[in-house]
Amino acid sequence: MRDPKSGTSYRPWRRLLAFDEIGVIVALLSVCTLLWITVGDAFVQPTNLFQVARQASSYGIMAVGMVLLLSMGEIDLSVGATLTLVNIVTAVLLREGMPMPLAIVLGLVTGATCGLVNGLLGVLLRIPTIIVTLGTMSVFRGFALVLSKATPVGNFPKNNLLFDLGSGNLLGVPTSVWVMLAVGLAGHVVLGSTAFGWRAQAIGSNAQAARFSGIPLDRYRIAAMTIMGLVASIAGVMELAFLQSGSPTTGQGYELYVIASAIIGGTALTGGSGSVVGGILGALLIAVIRNGLVLLEFSAYWGTVVTGAVIIAAVAIGGLVKRQ
Repeated sequence: MRDPKSGTSYRPWRRLLAFDEIGVIVALLSVCTLLWITVGDAFVQPTNLFQVARQASSYGIMAVGMVLLLSMGEIDLSVGATLTLVNIVTAVLLREGMPMPLAIVLGLVTGATCGLVNGLLGVLLRIPTIIVTLGTMSVFRGFALVLSKATPVGNFPKNNLLFDLGSGNLLGVPTSVWVMLAVGLAGHVVLGSTAFGWRAQAIGSNAQAARFSGIPLDRYRIAAMTIMGLVASIAGVMELAFLQSGSPTTGQGYELYVIASAIIGGTALTGGSGSVVGGILGALLIAVIRNGLVLLEFSAYWGTVVTGAVIIAAVAIGGLVKRQ
């Protein structure tokens, strides 16, 4: 085909393949169609679909921060532990009689502090964030176990707005899904329409060139890790609001699903580019797969196996499409 204005040839399918989220959209629609065929109406019931969206909300919220990190060429393995610590800290503060708004603020500050610590350790010690966060993952989860004494924390008043919203719906949609969409919108704007987002991707694309152009790499690294901690704390507060108790086991294994969501959504592990929309769609895909396994009466442990396989497939297909 030829462009009617310029007379040059073009292929519409190439433009379609250039759309960063096309892969995860096709995968999500394909899996949903397959489950509809195999499971029947049980999958497409509104109650089940909203449950899937709510399950995806925690992964999706944290995937927003992970997309930013991966686009910089960084990674955070402590996101699940940060969520757990925030979950416990907020629950303990509520148990001690602290007003709900102040407890939430301190919970968010706790998560942001965890991210700040990760960033500072990486910069000051000059070691990769994957090593730093591998260590702080155990530290943060250990603090959560100490504070909770390895038992759930739920003996606090639940007749307030936080728990009403956490277990309820807004316009028929679970509140946590609205929070995921709000965080996703903010992340999309920051990554694609601000100098911070552009410079973060420039660092991931070529750190040496970014340094020569005057971008303060250490400052951006610390800022991105802090944002990741804040985003994880938002997910932690929403988990507490939904479960109505703090648990030291909440968030275990979430780092796998969060990283997988970002990668499946088209964010490159090598840095330089990222898609917040793709990250949220990736979280939905993982939640759909896990829900489908339950409906098909498979063991829940197969969810981890399938998630790992999907990561490998997503990276392989993404590399093939880019080469083409």
